[in-house]
Amino acid sequence: MVPGHLAPEAATDLSGVAHTKVYLLAFEEEPAKAPDAAALKAAMEARFPGLGMGIALDIGSKVAKGEMKWG
Repeated sequence: MVPGHLAPEAATDLSGVAHTKVYLLAFEEEPAKAPDAAALKAAMEARFPGLGMGIALDIGSKVAKGEMKWG
């Protein structure tokens, strides 16, 4: 697997696909629990610390909670 965004120490095998699946399933689950985008972002950062996805998670959380329009 050759990802488009990659930390220098990241694996290039299928473990990235498995991790992405777990992350996306979590992102489907967490919005129902979070009152707003900030809480959603905090919950995802708590579940997946150190991913370095700050701006993407910030935007995604706002879109998921209806605080920002996308597209």
